[in-house]
Amino acid sequence: MRIARRENYTSRAAGLQQSLGALAAMATHRWPVCGAGCPSDIAQNCHRNCPDVPVALSDAPEEYPLETVIAPLVYEMRRLDGIYPCWSCEGHERFGDLWKLPQVWFYAKRQIHVRVLSDVLTAANLKGGLDVEWEVVVTYSDSDNPETTYALRPKQNQMDLSLKALQADVQSLAAGVVELCQARAKALQNQGA
Repeated sequence: MRIARRENYTSRAAGLQQSLGALAAMATHRWPVCGAGCPSDIAQNCHRNCPDVPVALSDAPEEYPLETVIAPLVYEMRRLDGIYPCWSCEGHERFGDLWKLPQVWFYAKRQIHVRVLSDVLTAANLKGGLDVEWEVVVTYSDSDNPETTYALRPKQNQMDLSLKALQADVQSLAAGVVELCQARAKALQNQGA
């Protein structure tokens, strides 16, 4: 079977090019990343490893600050034009076994943003740049929430997942996700031009 273009592809192409252009060009589109209320000296200290990130990026900082291992990845995903993180977990063990996987849930402005992030993960998985395979999936949304929620997480069908390895991958993703998404968006934009 051949994958045909959607019938209205031509009319949608301009919008896709615009979204890819914004993603490719963005470096600091939401600066400061944590917002104007961040307690850090914005000019000097706005970076993913800032100790204020867990509190500054939380909607309920007193009760639910971001966990410190996942906070840098959430920070970097907030930098991506069209990606809006809404929940995260750094992963947890219980009784010495992996209990919860590290992951970041997010909303996306357009499907092309999900595509770019998914392409980046696929390339990292193929190059062996991560200890385990990661994916983007549609995940849980509240029944009264019409928005689609996605999760950036390790694939769950892998054997012997180690929390230490998963959290090392979180740090690797945080270090490169913005630049990799920018490069992938540029490549897609050039292919579509």
